[in-house]
Amino acid sequence: MKYFEFGTENRELVVILHGGGTSYRGTEPTARLLGERFHVILVAYDGFNPSEPETEFRSPMDEAKRLGDHIVAHYGGKIDVLYGLSYGCRILMEVLADERLTITAAIADGMSLRDYPDIKSKWGKDIYCFFFTGLFYAVMGHPGPRRKKFLAKITGRSYAEADRILYGRATWKSWKNQDYDLIGKKTDYSLFARTHMFLWYGIRGSVDKKLSANLGRLQKTGVPFEVKIFTELGHGGLAGEHPRQFVEELARAYASAVQKEGSKCDRSAACA
Repeated sequence: MKYFEFGTENRELVVILHGGGTSYRGTEPTARLLGERFHVILVAYDGFNPSEPETEFRSPMDEAKRLGDHIVAHYGGKIDVLYGLSYGCRILMEVLADERLTITAAIADGMSLRDYPDIKSKWGKDIYCFFFTGLFYAVMGHPGPRRKKFLAKITGRSYAEADRILYGRATWKSWKNQDYDLIGKKTDYSLFARTHMFLWYGIRGSVDKKLSANLGRLQKTGVPFEVKIFTELGHGGLAGEHPRQFVEELARAYASAVQKEGSKCDRSAACA
């Protein structure tokens, strides 16, 4: 795991978790711009880092644990904004579960609201990964021109963006490990209460429409979160193709979280 930092002179800390099957380069230009206003840590996962091609991804829990160790050791366990994109939302949820950390705002951009199948046996998980993970590995793991065009179409992104973010050197083991430990695991949405939670979806393509299909059901549970739909953007398009708008939206979400935190403290002696 490697960390790329921007805007280290700034006080508020933003941590960015990129999508699965891609490298940190997809969000690097946005992270650099965000560094003009925030201290930004852009996380590069093992197995998907062009500068460390010898590494392998172990699990989202492992990535979250090591990130938590880093934040505790160097930043006193405090994150002002935790941002996860697509698969990065899976890691975001594991970070939210780390009770050592205090997170003012969390933004899950393109988060799937559907759990992996409830499979417990090793052979069942292996079969699922062979077919499900294998499909994505075939499409994204060895990206040629046709596959890049296909990915751009379903995500509502440009071909140039798909070409920039896809990472073709990850091993099958790294791809499989992205999914394996999540099979049979239920998402604990009560963790939303540990922060001020924001869900973002760009529904120009078909991907986020499917990922957000259970949004109404989640809203009925009463777990606290705010949702914003970007009809003119595709999956991850805000962070990938519209960095200035991304910075403004993130800053707005953070300001809202700080305001709500202040209001909560006004009503509680515990914040005194």
